Amino acid sequence: MKNQILENKTAYCLATGLALTMLTACGGGSSSSSGNDTGRASFAVTDAPVDDVDVVQVSFSRIDLKHADGDLETIEFDEPVVISNLKALTGNASEIIVNDAEVKAGDYNWMRIYVDGGFPDSYVVPSAGSPEEDLFIPGQQNGNGNGNPRFLQLNTGFTVAVGSETDFTIDFVLRKGLTKPENNKDYYLLRPAMRLLNNVEVGTIAGTVEETVLNSPACSLTEGDTVYLYRGDLLAEDSQPDDVYDPGIAEGSEEVMDDGGVRPITTAELAQLEGGGMGFTIGFVRDIPEGYSVAFSCESANDLAASDDDISFTEVIPVQVTAGETSNVSFEEAPVLEETPVEAEATTEA
Repeated sequence: MKNQILENKTAYCLATGLALTMLTACGGGSSSSSGNDTGRASFAVTDAPVDDVDVVQVSFSRIDLKHADGDLETIEFDEPVVISNLKALTGNASEIIVNDAEVKAGDYNWMRIYVDGGFPDSYVVPSAGSPEEDLFIPGQQNGNGNGNPRFLQLNTGFTVAVGSETDFTIDFVLRKGLTKPENNKDYYLLRPAMRLLNNVEVGTIAGTVEETVLNSPACSLTEGDTVYLYRGDLLAEDSQPDDVYDPGIAEGSEEVMDDGGVRPITTAELAQLEGGGMGFTIGFVRDIPEGYSVAFSCESANDLAASDDDISFTEVIPVQVTAGETSNVSFEEAPVLEETPVEAEATTEA
């Protein structure tokens, strides 16, 4: 049961068993939101999958919302909101971190998500079964200099309408955002590879990959069955899909960087379907006029975000997304195994 108490213009929200305190901090504008110019907003988190780890636990302590008029809305949690395994929230799965908070209505420029870094608050369990390793926001691994809290900033504008309820989902693209520093450091970093979606504007792409594709000679020799999502119709644009790549990782950048290539928005791994066969679901896809393309690769294990890798895709399929609906596709085109040329043996005459 959700209870709300308004006291001294501060809203207390009871969400998923955790008390959330909503207050307005100094930000160059008014110090509080009146009931006549407010809306209600909820924020959930989801994830695009990543290889080589089993568990990604993240603890959130606060969210800042920067209003277009300069005001800063701060949502602080009485207790950290803990997502026990962000990696498990794939497809249309999500978990609420802020439920029905009252905020100033209007346009917002950005949001900041504050993370309590390091074990036992935030950590990663590698797939190898080794012990938990610390998970930090860049800067926290060095002792969080000056005692300032660290955050992930999402520079995506959004709108909260007056007197309405708006549900948002924050999609963490872990394949780009979760990185392991060089020299085998015993911690991981979480960088701001995220998307912010308004739930009324999104649809779903679901589909299957035929066994003839998965069992083909080309796919039998590789590892990693993943569907990649791209903006626009790649076939009409005569463009080739490319791998996940962020040059900022190798440069040690705290920010996500784009090299301008035909890079995926997000990815989805294959999973066993209840009725048999292998399928995938890409949730929280915004309805846009130009549509999307999906491409399947059976060698995504070779796709490392820190490098521009040469991986092959079996098929590219254009798909249109309608808000509130599911678009279905099927990958049926088996890849052709490229034959390695055999060099003729040199002969000598006696």
